[in-house]
Amino acid sequence: MLALFGFILLLTNGVFSDWTPVVRDQAIPLDLTRNWLQVRTDSLSGRIRWMTGREDTKNVGKMMVWLSSRGMRYIIEGCTFPPQWFPVQPDIPADKILIWEFVKTRTSMEVYCNGVEVLNYRFADSNRPYCRHIWDGAENSGQIVFSPRDSASKYYDQSGEIVE
Repeated sequence: MLALFGFILLLTNGVFSDWTPVVRDQAIPLDLTRNWLQVRTDSLSGRIRWMTGREDTKNVGKMMVWLSSRGMRYIIEGCTFPPQWFPVQPDIPADKILIWEFVKTRTSMEVYCNGVEVLNYRFADSNRPYCRHIWDGAENSGQIVFSPRDSASKYYDQSGEIVE
């Protein structure tokens, strides 16, 4: 009973109140040029996989994170391939809850895990010519979709604003 009371207290104090359960293959209005995306998982295996684009186009960009107890890897579609190891590997807490934060600026994709920056990828550093076309600037706004191949995302939050 005390554990249930503690969970309700957390819920009412806002810790989980902004989290929305992930529904795959469904458009979610989100302008990545203005808001960051947070994804919550309690899995140490599987993939976080989301796509972004405008309503008048199909998928513009895809971000993938591979979760493993051996280490975490990522792909920013159009910029990186094959999967790259995060330069900073996140610490795994005892409860295995990982909060991933994706911040897309006009020039980079910043990724945080449990508040620690694990990647700051500058689109201009890619040797792939279409990287900046896909991700740079305001082209990449309007909505996100969690892929049907996403096997790790449990909840998301989109309430934070980006300040550049």
